[in-house]
Amino acid sequence: MYDITTMSSNYANLAGILAGFSFSGIYLLIEYEKRDSSEVIGILFAGFFGLILAAFLFSNISRIAYDPGSPDLMQELAFNVVIASIIFCIAVIQMFVSLVFIFILYRLPKLVISLGKIIYYETALITAMFITTTIPRLYVDDNPAGLTKDLFLTGLVFLLLIYILSKMLKRRLDLIFEKNFLQIVAGITILMVMLVGLYRSRLYLGEIPVIFPHFLNFVYILIIMINGFSINHEHRMMMLKDHQESD
Repeated sequence: MYDITTMSSNYANLAGILAGFSFSGIYLLIEYEKRDSSEVIGILFAGFFGLILAAFLFSNISRIAYDPGSPDLMQELAFNVVIASIIFCIAVIQMFVSLVFIFILYRLPKLVISLGKIIYYETALITAMFITTTIPRLYVDDNPAGLTKDLFLTGLVFLLLIYILSKMLKRRLDLIFEKNFLQIVAGITILMVMLVGLYRSRLYLGEIPVIFPHFLNFVYILIIMINGFSINHEHRMMMLKDHQESD
């Protein structure tokens, strides 16, 4: 079995490096004096904040003496790694969302924007698979293979349902995103803070409810879909503004 504390140290370093890139992006966008950049700055700040949280949590895990012979310690480590990993993945996809928004903000060619979308969805898929295979570590005494399969199947169901609802409520969602986009980003930031509170809890000491892993999986897929809709919404608004200006 791999050393969780060593792995956590590596993730802490990676999160710290990515946080530095996010901060640089925020600074450069502040220099770009344009009102529309406030949305991109908001997304980048959410990513920066999440990466700082992930770096701190992974650093906290890495300082714990690794002892596979202690079931309680292994349960604590597994629980903490799952929560820190979710925060880390949320922050990473926020970074890639901001990249697409920057492409849209600077009115880059459609091909470049499409490439940015593809990279975002690829990143979302990779991180979703990472979360799906990491969550079963909550149950260190059981074989996680069955839970991984269940999470994958329920994740597909969640994804399909959210996609159908987004198509049915497209116009209403457009209005919500147009008026409350920064509040939605703030909500994702608050969610990461709540996950930190969960990290500090002693939930792992008791029997973790079966629905808990599926809830975490659902929340992460929901964030992926919110980001995907926000990208498409922003792109549609850009094309509408350009069409109005050309007229």
